[in-house]
Amino acid sequence: MKKIVSIVVLIMAFGFSANAQSTVKLEADSKSKEQNVKEMAYNQLRELSSVVQLSPELKDDFLNLFMMRNEAVNNTKSYEEKAAIYERFGQKMLSGLSEEQVKKLAENKELYNKLTNLKYSMK
Repeated sequence: MKKIVSIVVLIMAFGFSANAQSTVKLEADSKSKEQNVKEMAYNQLRELSSVVQLSPELKDDFLNLFMMRNEAVNNTKSYEEKAAIYERFGQKMLSGLSEEQVKKLAENKELYNKLTNLKYSMK
């Protein structure tokens, strides 16, 4: 009887330790994904700021917009859905800019396409 109880306890202890390790790994993966989303958003904001003059409030708004877009794209599987997300967020980004800022951005075709079109951003 003692052997059976000790075997059951060992099996349960092993099971708990295995679950704890997988949970830690999942948390680490989600933190690295979150860090990549932030880094990408900061890079995109830096590129946009180099072409268009932005106020601090507008920079915060665009940073949030880029982070939301990057997170949505990372959570989507199909290319069509990713392209639709890029188009939708690209329209939101352009609507936040004045006409003069949009013209300046449109003059830099490479950056304009990179920020508004998935096909160009993947290059």
